Amino acid sequence: MTSSRGTLKGHPPRPRAMSEYAHFDDKDPLTTAMCVSSFLLSVDDAGLLAGKMAESDAWKSMEHVASGKAALAGWVLPAGHLWIGEDPEAAAKRIASEQIRAEMRDFRLARVLSFADPLPSRGQGMHWDLCFVYDADLEIKETPPWFTEIRRVPLGSLRRDEFSRGHGDLLARLGLID
Repeated sequence: MTSSRGTLKGHPPRPRAMSEYAHFDDKDPLTTAMCVSSFLLSVDDAGLLAGKMAESDAWKSMEHVASGKAALAGWVLPAGHLWIGEDPEAAAKRIASEQIRAEMRDFRLARVLSFADPLPSRGQGMHWDLCFVYDADLEIKETPPWFTEIRRVPLGSLRRDEFSRGHGDLLARLGLID
């Protein structure tokens, strides 16, 4: 199944993301949502590669990627949901080439994290994340138009609350920030 939703300018329509099938049932307070994602961690002496999302039609059309202004407020890691039938390694390569337009010289699976967090707006519901985290040697060629900036930020200067979309929580679980 393919969808034109979320197509980045210059890219063909993409398959549906797994998270697009995890719809909430507003009448069920025990609703659970699930996201399966690949994350690229690129850390060197200069810091952690992170970006800030721009207000872009590309993000606005991908409801499962960015919800509202909160997603635009902080740093994000190179990451994305897996498409139906896509393996995590293929997603990591896609994120590098399409999302951040980077050359990925080397990468390896570093860790798989699984955690669930409450959804206070949904009663007793939960949001479950399954994250494939790759250590990646990335070189940014250009800042894509859907980011205001993408650069290396010194790890010692970053706090969990400076990230949006839960990416600070993931870095804390990995022991990279407090």
